[in-house]
Amino acid sequence: MFVEPEDYLEGVCPLGRPGFMRPAPRPEPAGRIPLPEIIAECDEYFNSNDSARLGEHLRFWRRRAQELGDESGELSILSELMGHYRMQRDEERALAAVRDGLELMKLLDVYGTAGGGTILINAATALQSFGHFGEALRYYAEAFRCYNASLDPMDMRFAAAHDANGESAHAEAYYRKALDILQHHGNLMDSAVTYINLAQLYDRQNENDSRVAEMLDLAMGCFDDPAAERG
Repeated sequence: MFVEPEDYLEGVCPLGRPGFMRPAPRPEPAGRIPLPEIIAECDEYFNSNDSARLGEHLRFWRRRAQELGDESGELSILSELMGHYRMQRDEERALAAVRDGLELMKLLDVYGTAGGGTILINAATALQSFGHFGEALRYYAEAFRCYNASLDPMDMRFAAAHDANGESAHAEAYYRKALDILQHHGNLMDSAVTYINLAQLYDRQNENDSRVAEMLDLAMGCFDDPAAERG
Protein backbone atom coordinates (compact mmCIF):
# COMPACT_ATOMS: atom_id res chain seq x y z
CA MET A 1 0.00 0.00 0.00
CA PHE A 2 1.46 3.36 -0.97
CA VAL A 3 0.14 6.83 -0.28
CA GLU A 4 -0.82 9.29 -2.99
CA PRO A 5 -1.91 12.91 -2.38
CA GLU A 6 -5.58 11.93 -2.70
CA ASP A 7 -5.10 9.61 0.28
CA TYR A 8 -4.14 12.39 2.64
CA LEU A 9 -6.46 15.00 1.12
CA GLU A 10 -9.54 12.85 1.76
CA GLY A 11 -11.97 13.62 4.58
CA VAL A 12 -10.44 12.89 7.95
CA CYS A 13 -11.77 11.06 10.97
CA PRO A 14 -13.94 13.31 13.18
CA LEU A 15 -11.73 12.22 16.09
CA GLY A 16 -8.71 13.75 14.33
CA ARG A 17 -7.25 17.15 14.99
CA PRO A 18 -9.39 20.26 14.40
CA GLY A 19 -8.41 22.44 11.46
CA PHE A 20 -6.54 25.06 13.47
CA MET A 21 -4.23 22.34 14.84
CA ARG A 22 -3.33 20.87 11.46
CA PRO A 23 0.11 21.55 9.97
CA ALA A 24 0.58 24.04 7.18
CA PRO A 25 0.42 22.68 3.61
CA ARG A 26 3.65 21.03 2.51
CA PRO A 27 5.76 22.49 -0.32
CA GLU A 28 5.39 20.97 -3.77
CA PRO A 29 8.13 18.43 -4.57
CA ALA A 30 10.56 18.87 -7.43
CA GLY A 31 9.30 15.55 -8.75
CA ARG A 32 7.73 12.28 -7.64
CA ILE A 33 9.18 8.80 -7.49
CA PRO A 34 7.41 6.16 -9.69
CA LEU A 35 5.64 4.24 -6.93
CA PRO A 36 3.76 1.65 -9.00
CA GLU A 37 6.98 0.56 -10.73
CA ILE A 38 8.90 0.59 -7.45
CA ILE A 39 6.31 -1.61 -5.72
CA ALA A 40 6.18 -3.99 -8.71
CA GLU A 41 9.97 -4.44 -8.45
CA CYS A 42 9.61 -4.99 -4.69
CA ASP A 43 7.20 -7.84 -5.46
CA GLU A 44 9.74 -9.41 -7.83
CA TYR A 45 12.48 -9.36 -5.19
CA PHE A 46 10.08 -10.66 -2.55
CA ASN A 47 8.86 -13.51 -4.74
CA SER A 48 12.45 -14.51 -5.58
CA ASN A 49 13.36 -14.36 -1.86
CA ASP A 50 16.06 -11.76 -2.56
CA SER A 51 15.78 -9.79 0.66
CA ALA A 52 19.17 -8.11 0.25
CA ARG A 53 18.26 -6.54 -3.10
CA LEU A 54 14.80 -5.65 -1.80
CA GLY A 55 16.36 -3.68 1.06
CA GLU A 56 18.80 -1.93 -1.29
CA HIS A 57 15.96 -1.11 -3.69
CA LEU A 58 13.82 0.45 -0.97
CA ARG A 59 16.69 2.43 0.57
CA PHE A 60 17.68 3.79 -2.87
CA TRP A 61 14.17 5.03 -3.58
CA ARG A 62 13.82 6.55 -0.13
CA ARG A 63 16.97 8.58 -0.79
CA ARG A 64 15.62 9.59 -4.21
CA ALA A 65 12.31 10.68 -2.68
CA GLN A 66 14.20 12.81 -0.16
CA GLU A 67 16.25 14.43 -2.94
CA LEU A 68 13.05 15.34 -4.79
CA GLY A 69 11.24 16.49 -1.66
CA ASP A 70 8.59 13.84 -2.38
CA GLU A 71 7.38 13.36 1.18
CA SER A 72 4.33 11.24 0.31
CA GLY A 73 6.57 8.96 -1.77
CA GLU A 74 9.06 8.71 1.07
CA LEU A 75 6.25 7.82 3.46
CA SER A 76 5.15 4.99 1.17
CA ILE A 77 8.71 3.64 1.04
CA LEU A 78 9.01 3.89 4.83
CA SER A 79 5.80 1.88 5.17
CA GLU A 80 7.38 -0.85 3.02
CA LEU A 81 10.62 -0.66 5.02
CA MET A 82 8.72 -1.23 8.27
CA GLY A 83 7.58 -4.59 6.95
CA HIS A 84 10.90 -5.45 5.33
CA TYR A 85 12.96 -4.82 8.46
CA ARG A 86 10.38 -6.62 10.59
CA MET A 87 10.72 -9.72 8.45
CA GLN A 88 14.52 -9.43 8.59
CA ARG A 89 14.35 -9.15 12.41
CA ASP A 90 16.33 -5.90 12.16
CA GLU A 91 14.90 -4.15 15.19
CA GLU A 92 17.02 -1.01 15.07
CA ARG A 93 16.17 -0.14 11.48
CA ALA A 94 12.55 -1.25 11.80
CA LEU A 95 11.96 1.06 14.75
CA ALA A 96 13.77 3.90 12.95
CA ALA A 97 11.45 3.41 9.95
CA VAL A 98 8.43 3.47 12.28
CA ARG A 99 9.66 6.65 14.00
CA ASP A 100 10.40 8.44 10.72
CA GLY A 101 7.15 7.26 9.14
CA LEU A 102 5.02 8.46 12.05
CA GLU A 103 6.76 11.83 11.98
CA LEU A 104 6.06 12.20 8.25
CA MET A 105 2.43 11.24 8.85
CA LYS A 106 2.12 14.24 11.18
CA LEU A 107 3.67 16.59 8.63
CA LEU A 108 1.40 15.34 5.85
CA ASP A 109 -1.67 15.17 8.12
CA VAL A 110 -2.41 11.59 7.07
CA TYR A 111 -3.96 10.68 10.43
CA GLY A 112 -7.66 9.91 10.08
CA THR A 113 -7.49 8.66 6.46
CA ALA A 114 -7.68 5.12 5.11
CA GLY A 115 -4.16 5.42 3.68
CA GLY A 116 -2.89 6.55 7.05
CA GLY A 117 -4.63 3.61 8.70
CA THR A 118 -2.69 1.17 6.56
CA ILE A 119 0.62 2.78 7.51
CA LEU A 120 -0.38 2.67 11.17
CA ILE A 121 -1.10 -1.08 10.83
CA ASN A 122 2.41 -1.58 9.41
CA ALA A 123 3.91 0.46 12.24
CA ALA A 124 1.92 -1.39 14.90
CA THR A 125 2.83 -4.80 13.46
CA ALA A 126 6.53 -3.88 13.51
CA LEU A 127 6.32 -2.60 17.08
CA GLN A 128 4.45 -5.71 18.19
CA SER A 129 6.98 -8.06 16.60
CA PHE A 130 9.77 -6.51 18.70
CA GLY A 131 7.84 -6.60 21.95
CA HIS A 132 6.61 -2.99 22.11
CA PHE A 133 3.06 -4.12 22.84
CA GLY A 134 1.74 -0.98 24.51
CA GLU A 135 2.74 1.25 21.59
CA ALA A 136 1.50 -1.34 19.10
CA LEU A 137 -1.97 -1.44 20.65
CA ARG A 138 -2.13 2.35 20.58
CA TYR A 139 -1.46 2.44 16.83
CA TYR A 140 -3.77 -0.50 16.11
CA ALA A 141 -6.55 1.44 17.84
CA GLU A 142 -5.74 4.58 15.84
CA ALA A 143 -5.72 2.55 12.60
CA PHE A 144 -9.17 1.15 13.35
CA ARG A 145 -10.45 4.69 13.99
CA CYS A 146 -9.11 5.71 10.57
CA TYR A 147 -10.72 2.73 8.88
CA ASN A 148 -14.02 3.06 10.71
CA ALA A 149 -14.29 6.66 9.56
CA SER A 150 -13.30 5.97 5.96
CA LEU A 151 -14.15 2.41 4.87
CA ASP A 152 -17.05 0.04 4.49
CA PRO A 153 -16.85 -2.67 7.20
CA MET A 154 -16.42 -5.28 4.43
CA ASP A 155 -13.45 -3.51 2.85
CA MET A 156 -10.50 -5.90 2.42
CA ARG A 157 -8.23 -3.56 4.38
CA PHE A 158 -10.21 -4.39 7.49
CA ALA A 159 -9.35 -8.06 7.02
CA ALA A 160 -5.64 -7.30 7.02
CA ALA A 161 -6.04 -5.07 10.07
CA HIS A 162 -7.97 -7.69 12.03
CA ASP A 163 -5.47 -10.39 11.08
CA ALA A 164 -2.46 -8.24 11.97
CA ASN A 165 -3.97 -7.53 15.39
CA GLY A 166 -4.54 -11.23 16.04
CA GLU A 167 -1.98 -11.48 18.83
CA SER A 168 -4.00 -9.30 21.15
CA ALA A 169 -6.25 -10.52 23.95
CA HIS A 170 -9.09 -10.62 21.41
CA ALA A 171 -7.20 -12.78 18.92
CA GLU A 172 -9.98 -15.19 18.05
CA ALA A 173 -12.52 -12.41 17.53
CA TYR A 174 -10.15 -10.54 15.20
CA TYR A 175 -9.41 -13.67 13.17
CA ARG A 176 -13.13 -14.41 12.85
CA LYS A 177 -13.80 -10.85 11.66
CA ALA A 178 -11.00 -11.22 9.12
CA LEU A 179 -12.53 -14.48 7.89
CA ASP A 180 -15.95 -12.85 7.45
CA ILE A 181 -14.46 -10.20 5.18
CA LEU A 182 -12.20 -12.58 3.25
CA GLN A 183 -15.06 -14.98 2.60
CA HIS A 184 -17.31 -12.09 1.56
CA HIS A 185 -14.74 -11.36 -1.16
CA GLY A 186 -14.12 -15.03 -2.02
CA ASN A 187 -10.45 -14.74 -1.03
CA LEU A 188 -9.61 -18.40 -0.49
CA MET A 189 -5.84 -18.16 -0.07
CA ASP A 190 -5.93 -15.53 2.66
CA SER A 191 -8.83 -17.39 4.29
CA ALA A 192 -6.61 -20.47 4.44
CA VAL A 193 -3.84 -18.49 6.14
CA THR A 194 -6.32 -17.13 8.68
CA TYR A 195 -7.60 -20.64 9.42
CA ILE A 196 -3.98 -21.65 10.06
CA ASN A 197 -3.57 -18.66 12.39
CA LEU A 198 -6.63 -19.86 14.31
CA ALA A 199 -5.22 -23.38 14.47
CA GLN A 200 -1.99 -22.01 15.94
CA LEU A 201 -3.95 -19.93 18.44
CA TYR A 202 -5.96 -22.95 19.63
CA ASP A 203 -2.82 -25.11 19.76
CA ARG A 204 -1.03 -22.58 21.98
CA GLN A 205 -3.98 -22.63 24.36
CA ASN A 206 -4.41 -26.42 24.38
CA GLU A 207 -2.50 -28.78 22.08
CA ASN A 208 -5.33 -31.33 22.39
CA ASP A 209 -8.02 -28.88 21.25
CA SER A 210 -10.08 -30.57 18.50
CA ARG A 211 -10.47 -27.22 16.77
CA VAL A 212 -6.82 -27.35 15.69
CA ALA A 213 -7.49 -30.20 13.24
CA GLU A 214 -10.79 -28.62 12.21
CA MET A 215 -9.10 -25.32 11.28
CA LEU A 216 -6.32 -27.12 9.37
CA ASP A 217 -8.89 -29.13 7.43
CA LEU A 218 -10.70 -25.92 6.52
CA ALA A 219 -7.40 -24.35 5.42
CA MET A 220 -6.60 -27.35 3.23
CA GLY A 221 -10.08 -27.14 1.74
CA CYS A 222 -9.33 -23.55 0.68
CA PHE A 223 -5.96 -24.51 -0.81
CA ASP A 224 -7.52 -27.41 -2.73
CA ASP A 225 -10.47 -25.42 -4.03
CA PRO A 226 -10.26 -25.11 -7.85
CA ALA A 227 -11.37 -21.48 -7.54
CA ALA A 228 -8.34 -20.53 -5.40
CA GLU A 229 -6.03 -18.05 -7.13
CA ARG A 230 -2.45 -19.26 -7.24
CA GLY A 231 0.60 -17.18 -8.01
